[in-house]
Amino acid sequence: MDKIGLKLFLFLESLLFLFTLYQLFRNFDLLLISLIGFILIVLSKTKPKKRNLYLSIGWFMLILSVLSIFTTWVMVGLLMFYFIMQGGNILEDLNLDSLIDIPWKKKRYVGVESREPDSKVGVRRKQQWLGNKEIGSDIFEWDNINISILMGDTIIDLGNTLLPDEQNVILIRKGLGHTKVIIPLGVGVSVQHSVLKGNLIFNQEVYHLSNETITIVDEDYHSASRKIKIVCSTLIGDVEVIYL
Repeated sequence: MDKIGLKLFLFLESLLFLFTLYQLFRNFDLLLISLIGFILIVLSKTKPKKRNLYLSIGWFMLILSVLSIFTTWVMVGLLMFYFIMQGGNILEDLNLDSLIDIPWKKKRYVGVESREPDSKVGVRRKQQWLGNKEIGSDIFEWDNINISILMGDTIIDLGNTLLPDEQNVILIRKGLGHTKVIIPLGVGVSVQHSVLKGNLIFNQEVYHLSNETITIVDEDYHSASRKIKIVCSTLIGDVEVIYL
């Protein structure tokens, strides 16, 4: 199938997806089931003892509500037809990079500089929701490093920064994308990472996570004079902590 056929396939799938959402919001019963399922999935994070039960019921209700819409089956049928026609080359044929400029593949570079803290009363900061390709330099106070981004790859470079002799906190909230934090040698690191689906790469160890929270402290953290605590919350994506 040529590029025109591929684009036609994606266009039809997009229309069917939008119509499925339209039908879902028009049907109060299905919408209510979906919302209850979503709430149960969120609550599973705060109920460790009943986590598996909440997750199972939540996902069952979400999938049931979606599969109850006829256009969902049309989407699946069209996808199966395309897969049969193209065989195992479907992912190569999609080649999304050549079709669209995917926003979550754009990168944001954060070159961190330290400065003396000042008054924070009434201070407002605009959050950048999408990554960009420009190499920038953001200045943060060490008691107020707070990065929020909807989608995109982010590089936080602390290599050229002289950290204070205290615990420094980095708070990262992200929807989609890869996050890399570059740490100077001799700095103790603690990482607390929550993710729906992704990996934590720390000291060359890879931790595969699925709707989990993990806390890792390096062996020199408690004895180090300079420390960094990284608190990261991501929907989908990897977090990599490397030493410069």
